[in-house]
Amino acid sequence: MGSATEAFKNHCEAWDAQDRDRWMSLFSPAVVLEDPVGVAPKIGQEALDKTWDRSHREGRRWTLEPRRLVECQNEVAVDLINHGAIDGQTLRVESIEIWRVDDDGKIDLVRVFFDPDPAVNDPYYVPQ
Repeated sequence: MGSATEAFKNHCEAWDAQDRDRWMSLFSPAVVLEDPVGVAPKIGQEALDKTWDRSHREGRRWTLEPRRLVECQNEVAVDLINHGAIDGQTLRVESIEIWRVDDDGKIDLVRVFFDPDPAVNDPYYVPQ
């Protein structure tokens, strides 16, 4: 089994490089995304597709800055800064995230805790 820390670091590298294929390959087909916690969980390949497409569409760019990672067993807790640019507006979203890997080292659960930036008016990310 690969470590959760390794999987998370690979996620950051692929995300920042905008390498969709590499990013997708890191996840279990049955992945559950609670992004953020409080909205309906997003499950499987469709969830990955939508997450990627919403974040990497025209006029949007996000990069990740992990500040602290704490690994226990097959999970890692991350203190993260998400640097964004949406239609020319610069955003900074701080999050606490939990990433879990399965026995094959694939990411199978992501739980993201953050206060949504009011500038990101996207119901996909805002708890109802």
